[in-house]
Amino acid sequence: MHRSYAIGLPVVVLLVLAAQYFDLGDALEYRRSVAFVEPWRLLTSHFVHLTFLHAALNAVALVLLGRLFERRLRPAEFLALLLGSPIAISLAFRFLLPELAWYRGLSDVLHAIYFAGCVVWVATATGRLRWLAIAALLAGTVKVLVEQPWGADFPVHAVLRIAVVPQAHLIGAVVGTATGLVLRRFRPSPRR
Repeated sequence: MHRSYAIGLPVVVLLVLAAQYFDLGDALEYRRSVAFVEPWRLLTSHFVHLTFLHAALNAVALVLLGRLFERRLRPAEFLALLLGSPIAISLAFRFLLPELAWYRGLSDVLHAIYFAGCVVWVATATGRLRWLAIAALLAGTVKVLVEQPWGADFPVHAVLRIAVVPQAHLIGAVVGTATGLVLRRFRPSPRR
């Protein structure tokens, strides 16, 4: 594992879990009514959660995505996604989801990282690995589309006992895909 990932991801995980332990959600969550008066919420809302289980699952998923994409997303790119996509997603909330009064959770950012990583993976992989990358991208797309309000609920939502905003996952996927398309322009074409 790259040193930046080995140090940076555990720090982020500790921050996510500490924010939950110290119950900082009210001070850090996205609130539409104060989104521009308290702009830190555009970033911090994605690192606070409704329950400790919610925080722990998202933290584990972040570590797994770090491992999955450590060879595809450079540490600076991963960090830029981790810090930039929350702001882009929160701005999308503000303008595209006027009915969303508040939000907490990292899952939308996880979707951004996943889709950016998959797009870069598709662009840089060859042979069978390229087909695996395409399958991962398609599976993620199906997952995000199925969970939208026109689709079925996932049992994990009931297990977590939290309100889920599937539109946030879709927005994260769009932000990640766009970021991945930009990042792939800076990658050499794979040798066939």
